[in-house]
This record gives sequence, C-alpha cells and structure tokens, in this order.
Amino acid sequence: MKRKFLIVFFFFTTLVSAQTASQAESLFNNKKYSEAKSIYENLLRKKPNDFLLNYKYARCCYELKNDELAIKHFEIAAPKFSQSNFYLAEIYYNNYNFELASQAYKIYISNLDSLDKQITGLNKKLKNAELGAKLIRRVEDITIIDSIIVNKIDFLKFYKIGKELGSIEQKRFKLNNRQVVDKISFTTQRNDRMFFSDSIHNNTDIFSSIKLLNEWSLPISISSKINTDANENYPFLLLDGITMYFASDGVNSLGGYDIFVTKYSSVTQDYLQPENIGFPFNSFANDYMMIVDEQNNLAWFATDRNQPSTKVIIYKFVFNETKTYVSNDDFVNLKQTALLKSYKKTLDKSIVPTNEDNKITAFLKNESKIIINDSTIYNKPNEFKSKEALKSYAEYSEFASNLKLQQKELQNLRYQYGNIENTESIKQISDKILEKEQYLIKLEIAKNQKEIIYINEENKYLQKR
Repeated sequence: MKRKFLIVFFFFTTLVSAQTASQAESLFNNKKYSEAKSIYENLLRKKPNDFLLNYKYARCCYELKNDELAIKHFEIAAPKFSQSNFYLAEIYYNNYNFELASQAYKIYISNLDSLDKQITGLNKKLKNAELGAKLIRRVEDITIIDSIIVNKIDFLKFYKIGKELGSIEQKRFKLNNRQVVDKISFTTQRNDRMFFSDSIHNNTDIFSSIKLLNEWSLPISISSKINTDANENYPFLLLDGITMYFASDGVNSLGGYDIFVTKYSSVTQDYLQPENIGFPFNSFANDYMMIVDEQNNLAWFATDRNQPSTKVIIYKFVFNETKTYVSNDDFVNLKQTALLKSYKKTLDKSIVPTNEDNKITAFLKNESKIIINDSTIYNKPNEFKSKEALKSYAEYSEFASNLKLQQKELQNLRYQYGNIENTESIKQISDKILEKEQYLIKLEIAKNQKEIIYINEENKYLQKR
C-alpha cells in the first residue's frame, strides 16, 4: 500500500511540475516575464543544474534587464544551449564589456552552420564589439562647461560660436521621400571654400565647392576615404585648413552616427583614413556636429543618447590639445565616463568673446598664475586692482592664444613641406613657412609688450595705494 502511495505521489508531483513549467512557458510567450521568472525560480530550487531551466530563467532575467542574474544562469546553460552565448554577448556589449562580448559572439558564430543567414549580422556585431574594445582603452577625460537639451530640428542655432571659425547652416530635407535629415553647410572664415552634405544614391555624402569670383564651383565628392556606402554628414574644418571633423554611421561606427576626424595630406592630395574619436563623444546613439574653437580652447558636439526622438543634447566642453585619459584600473568609473554619466565640470560658461567687454569678462573666469612682482602673484584675472592693467592682460592673453594657433599652423606647414615631392608645391609651402615665421616673430614681440604693460600698470596702481 505504501509503495502504491509513493508511485501515485511521484506521478502527481511530476504532473504538477510539468504543468508549472508549461505555465511558465505560456507566461513567457505572452511577455509576462516577471510571473514566468517566479515559476522558473521555484523549479530551479529543485533542479539547480538543469540546463533548460537555467536557460529559461536567464531569458526572463534578460527581458527584465536583470543582467547580473541573466549572466549567471546563461553561463550555466551555455554548454547545452549555444543561444546563451548570443545573449551573453548582447549583455556584455550593452554594458561596455567589449572584450567579453567579442569572445561570446565568436563562440556563438562558431556553433552556427556556415550558411546560416544570421552570420552577416553577427559579424557586424562582432566588429562593433572589437571596435568598442579598442576604444574603451582610451576614454578621454574631458571637462564639461555646459549642456543644453534642444529641439533636433534647429539644434545648430544653439552653438554659440564666433565668426572667425567660419559660418555654418542647417537645413532639412527628405531622404528617400521618407526620412527627414539634416543638410549641413560649412563655409570657411575666408569664404573661399564650402563643405556640405547632400543626398546621392539614397545616402548622404559630403561635398566641397570652391569660390570662383562671384560664384561657386560645381560640387565634388570630398573623398572616397570619407564618403562610403553609409551616411556621412555634419562637416567642420578647423582653422588649420586640413583637419576635418564629420559624422558617419558606417562600418566603423558603434551605432548610429559617430564622430570622426581626418586630415588632408598634401602628398596624396587626399584625406587620410578617418579615425573614430572614441569615448565619451561617441555612443550607441547618434553623436555628431563636432565644432572646435582652438583659440579659446572650446568645443561642442551633439548627441541624442537618452533623449526623446525630437530632442538632442549639446555639450560644450574644454578642448585641450594634450589629451588626458581615464585610468583603466577602475572599470566602473571608466564606463561612467565613457557614458558621460561622470565627468569633470567647470562653472565657466563664457562664450567666444565678440567685443572688448566680453573679452575681459571671459578672461576674468580663467584660472592661471599671473606674476606681478616678487611678492604679488594672482591666481585669477579678477584679482587685478587696475582696470587698465586688466584690459592689457586681456589683450596679452588674446595675443598668446593667437600665437599658439599660429605655431600650430606653422607646424602643419612644416609637416606638409616634409611630405611634398612636387617642386612647385615645395616652393609655395616654403614661402608660406617663411611668411609665417616672420609673422610669429612680430606676434611674439607684441605679446611681450602687452605683458610689460599690464605688469607696469598694476605695479603703478599698487604703489599709489
């Protein structure tokens, strides 16, 4: 009788267990992941090493964004359910663990039939993971000055840049008669060259045009190194005339538009292979329209990460020629910085100066050591006592910024000179170098004179007190 009872009990328990698993499957198929998860959790208490139950439970955790639990149970299920490696790769990738994502994608792809239609898309994911693994090693540590959320349709008007950088215009047009995209036109400060985006073959590319007397030359594609089968847009040329920033959603993008930089080579008469500028500027979302003001050490870029479809956020940050990078030792901080959830911030919200008063106001907020005499050293310009001295210091600082920019232009000219083979071009660059060197001498003298003036004016004022 006892044996009969045990058989009946075992049969009943098995039936209930089967019904419970069936209920969980039904709940999962109806996207009731939380309820399905609870049932699978109970079943796992009885069979903690069951591959199928671990896989199903992990899938519920994955859908509920509980990445830590999902990883744990996918790893248990992986030996029997190769699909686990796909989900592990997705979780790792979305959490910026790109090395682990690459490994998981490779394992999953290796278990597929060579003719499987998934492979093309998976290889793209693998390439993105490998790119992310490369970029995450050098996350730039930037200082944010300001950020503002604006409407995407007219975001460019919120870039407060000076005319000395050139002029830039935003228009909108329909691509493929469906998608509305930006058409960006950038004209150099000399008004002699124009770079703009337009559509061709159902994609956007970047074109250039040169001013010929009173009209512009016919547009030509800027370069096959820049324009690809994907979309290229948002061009901006630095004052050096050779460095260009633009955005592309091509094969070397992490997702959506990424910001790239390239330089024009006088040797090849073409642009160099563009480079993805990495984190924190780029993300899985759309990141674009990098504008750099080297004279004032300022820069801007836009991104729609974590924004509604109609909005973008514009970041204004301190642009430094010498880059500093976040330590790789602290992955949590590295990831937060890459995501722009953690960054240094300054209260300096000054815009590019447009007149004398604005220049002084901007310099008041700068921090630097200013030696007046052996016993008087200022940490900030607003410590000046003499208005005349402060005015001269502002002029001195402007000369110093211009000198820095001209020195960089001279460096670029010397680089071009060293890589030119054409005799006529060598003569032209040589003349430009000599002209630039003479200008730098005059600029250095003017800067030193302004330094003497502001020191003398401040000392006179202090002696009178």
